[in-house]
Amino acid sequence: MSLRLPALLAFLSCAVGAPASAAETADPGRLTRDVVPSFESVRLVVDPAQAEYTGTAHVELKVARPTATFGFHAEGPVLSALKLRGAAGEVPLRHSVGARGLVRAEADRPLAPGDYTLDVEFKAPFNTRAVGLYRATVRGDSYAFTQFEADDARKAFPCWDEPSFKFPYQLTVVVPQADLAVSNTPLESETAGGGQKTVVFKRTPPLPSYLLALVVGPLDTVPITGLSVPGRIVTTRGMGGLAAEAVRVTPPILAALERYFGRPYPFEKLDLIAVPEFWAGAMENPGAITYAERFLLVDPKTASVFHRRALVEFTAHEIAHMWFGDLVTMTWWDDIWLNESFASWMGDKVSQEAFPETNIAVRSVEGAQRAMVTDGRPSTHAIRQAVKSSDNLQQIFDALAYEKGQSVLGMLEAWLGPDVFRAGVRDYLHAHEWGNATASDLWGALSKAAGKDVGRVMSSFLDQPGVPLVSAELLSGGKAVRLTQRRFAKAGEAAPPTLWQIPVTLKYTDGAAFNTRTVLLTARTQEFKLDVANPPVVSFHPDAGERGYYRWSVARPLLTTMAEQAGRRMDPRERVGFVGNLSGLLDAGELRGADYLRLLGLFAADPDPDVVSATVMALAKVRTAFVTSDLRTAFATYLQRSLGRALERIGPAAQPGEPASTAALREVLVSWLGTWGEDPRVKAYVKELASAYLADPSRVDPTLATGVLAVAAANGDRALLDELRKRVPAAKDPIERGRLLHALGAFRDPALVREALGYVLDPALRPTEITTIPYNLAADPAAAAEVSRWSMEHYDEVAARIPDSVRPYITAFTLRGACTEAAITAAQSFYADPRHAAAGTDRELAKNVDAVRDCIALRAREGPSVATYLRTVDPR
Repeated sequence: MSLRLPALLAFLSCAVGAPASAAETADPGRLTRDVVPSFESVRLVVDPAQAEYTGTAHVELKVARPTATFGFHAEGPVLSALKLRGAAGEVPLRHSVGARGLVRAEADRPLAPGDYTLDVEFKAPFNTRAVGLYRATVRGDSYAFTQFEADDARKAFPCWDEPSFKFPYQLTVVVPQADLAVSNTPLESETAGGGQKTVVFKRTPPLPSYLLALVVGPLDTVPITGLSVPGRIVTTRGMGGLAAEAVRVTPPILAALERYFGRPYPFEKLDLIAVPEFWAGAMENPGAITYAERFLLVDPKTASVFHRRALVEFTAHEIAHMWFGDLVTMTWWDDIWLNESFASWMGDKVSQEAFPETNIAVRSVEGAQRAMVTDGRPSTHAIRQAVKSSDNLQQIFDALAYEKGQSVLGMLEAWLGPDVFRAGVRDYLHAHEWGNATASDLWGALSKAAGKDVGRVMSSFLDQPGVPLVSAELLSGGKAVRLTQRRFAKAGEAAPPTLWQIPVTLKYTDGAAFNTRTVLLTARTQEFKLDVANPPVVSFHPDAGERGYYRWSVARPLLTTMAEQAGRRMDPRERVGFVGNLSGLLDAGELRGADYLRLLGLFAADPDPDVVSATVMALAKVRTAFVTSDLRTAFATYLQRSLGRALERIGPAAQPGEPASTAALREVLVSWLGTWGEDPRVKAYVKELASAYLADPSRVDPTLATGVLAVAAANGDRALLDELRKRVPAAKDPIERGRLLHALGAFRDPALVREALGYVLDPALRPTEITTIPYNLAADPAAAAEVSRWSMEHYDEVAARIPDSVRPYITAFTLRGACTEAAITAAQSFYADPRHAAAGTDRELAKNVDAVRDCIALRAREGPSVATYLRTVDPR
């Protein structure tokens, strides 16, 4: 999804005869393996225009040991009949349904080991909050869609809704005759009559329940040519005309992945499906990948650089899952990072190969830096963590599962070498295909390929929380270096003692050629020789290529020299990483606020657009923590001087043939200068462009359009708000709709902030859209208190329209932009009420409280230094 264990036996022995693990027996919500399925056929009667559907399930079971009870899942479906049959005939069953839809079926006496079949009849309401099997109305048409990850297949039909139960399924659906039905496999047969048709899909290969998919409705399809299997773009009615870009980018991505894995795509077809109501960015259902339609339907005439990049990167991520996650699946959710981290790492690799204009090789550094921010807080957790069946499983899909894991895998590849790493991956996939595996299985394959112990290194990053801080000190004029590691912590915080095994790649020169040396830092402090002919070392970097997952520090004079010489001594990845590392040093108390701003000013002048973009993102910390109302003018002056010059260099309008990164930077600069920079020239320019856009969107560069509307809103009036609000329901293009909602979250006038919040619960907004406006508004510290108040006053109304698993994330805009203890106290008091405490709220609240406390501490410690610096900035 775009936001794993013991040696694998043959499929039947794993699915039928494997003993319960310690994790299973310790978690009463987990299913036992006394009775396990080997095949399930599901028949559904689905008319999306109705409120409910009916179905039957036929399951082939193996009773492995005598037992009178067994379990499966059905949370939502009402079971009207259960019939169990064995060699001796029908066995009477009673059943009860417990928490999270855990069905307990009970016979009068223990079942003898052997083969059985279970038939279940059921009916269920369609879900209306975009999880399970749900219905949606789009431009007057009715559709049914599915989203099952992590544990929502049980909301659709009776199933064994845990990833270790991996076996074939066959789906049959009865649908309105005019509708199209799409699932994971091609059609086996189709018969029509009486205004309906019965569609039988081919049997799937072994799959866990969370990867099954179904879409029903008046769908458009557009073929994808150039694939190794049949493929289509599938859209709602009338949207097929927006599929051309997806058709163009998919074949090179699939071909690059097949080359890397050294084996064909493992499924019979590849459909990419655009879904109007969808919480995730995309979902890796094999043969039927679903996307939020704004990420798949990318019209080149209206799409920005950001949308075109997202299409490539999401598609690469999801198709990478076809091997990592679908062909080989984690055994339990404690290894979800292995699915997501690998897909993120692999997806970025093939995106760069197939579409180098995405420049993802440089931009991905920012993802690692975001993960380090999360990982540097007390509320962090180990990537591999104990996961219970009663947990809110959506919360395991976080920055650590994706971006930290991706960075750690990249570090591992750099340490082992790309060829060795790929050989280990291929061996792992071959050994565990169509089954389940764990992280230790992957480490075993990589260790065998590398001839050294990979597991010890990886365990130190996966099984303990936090990010290392590696301090580097040059010795003997540069002939050697002393490296010291400790757990990174914010200034004033005591971090527990933690030790990692860290592959550290050093980059240095004595003025002749650059040298690199990779060492394994395993102790608290170690010294390593450097191969230099003529000391002293004149340039040194503790993380060559920005491949390591660690913060680093050097002596202050060397840090300043590195920044001043960055354009000559560092590549763009290293410069982006340097900017992110400065933020970490500020948090740790190793860098003063004034020095932070001064050094960021140097990188604002960098010739590489991605480095400047990273610098702008680093300034978000300054805006939230330091820019109180009395400093807004001084901060605006700083931005006009630093970012204004960057905009002058690239120009306010797109130039023929310019790199995509330049276009992307322009939108960022215009947004910041027009909003926080209060630049009168940019504001006038934006006002003109906004008027042109509202008259005819084609008159404005698509990459500038989102920023233009947001800046216009930040400086706008009620008439503009009314115009944007009026256009949302009429917007057919999903990108256009997203721009309008984004802009509605950019108003700054207090009365208009309240008006925009009032629109959040309008019926025109889909459940998946109602968090956009409050989250964006809360980015402005001046509006944060109003958004927080609104989110608590309207909690019940918001919660009623979103899945329970999403409710904990309301805490994000309750506290986003806040920097006071009063805000923390109010939030903690509100969420202490059990009515506001959906499963997982405590964990999300802790993360957001940590972020606010970081802000409070930073403001108290470095606020005076920053204020003094900003007030002395030369406006010229």
